[in-house]
Amino acid sequence: MIKLKTMEWSERVWEALKRAVTSMPIFIRKRALEKIIKESEENAKKRNSSIVEEVDLVKAAKEKVPRIVRPMCLDALREQGTDVDKYG
Repeated sequence: MIKLKTMEWSERVWEALKRAVTSMPIFIRKRALEKIIKESEENAKKRNSSIVEEVDLVKAAKEKVPRIVRPMCLDALREQGTDVDKYG
């Protein structure tokens, strides 16, 4: 099994990501998950945070999720209570 996370994640944010990714077509899930995790963790590091939080995930989803499924992913995050419109 590949270890995807290299940092601590807010539990709520991690759960939101898992649910958002499961809404994607199966053939892109793994690659999308890898990209989102990597970018989310980079975003957290840029904020000098040791924990990945909502802002990191939303920015990563907006930048790294393939365009064709981005609306589906963002809607899934919204359903989990993530304010995706709050972060540019």
